Amino acid sequence: MDSAGKNIEIVPFEDKHAKAFKKLNLEWLGKYDPLKPIDLEYLNNPQQAIIDRGGKILMVINNDMVVGTCAIIKKTAHTAEFSKLTVLPIVRKKGIGSLLIIASINLAQKMGFKKVVLVLNKKLDTAIQLYHSLGFKPMPVPEDLTHESTDIYMELNIS
Repeated sequence: MDSAGKNIEIVPFEDKHAKAFKKLNLEWLGKYDPLKPIDLEYLNNPQQAIIDRGGKILMVINNDMVVGTCAIIKKTAHTAEFSKLTVLPIVRKKGIGSLLIIASINLAQKMGFKKVVLVLNKKLDTAIQLYHSLGFKPMPVPEDLTHESTDIYMELNIS
């Protein structure tokens, strides 16, 4: 890993990360996916909307700067959704996204989940390739998830 990839730390979300969590996600959401009310709920109140409901958030710190996030949202007792997963453009293609996803998978397993799902837009082709390389499989989009920006649904069994 080159110099931008040194000093990487993946840590649990704390209140001090709230601004960075929101900022990082707003930057990519506006570009690739229209903001939905649930997005704003997660971004404005991550503690209440994600963590207090049985989820977790991981933050990637590189040289004292937050450069990535991943929320593990509890959907059912056995299924988690990875959401708000992003890495700053300046550190992409350095393996940080893979490290974050692997750390998120490991945490989801420790939390007792058997399956992880992703809902995304086909415009995110680089991300889709990364998820596929880590074992996520494309599946039909569930009817309750169909809206204009959801056209890719992926699953990974982690049990």
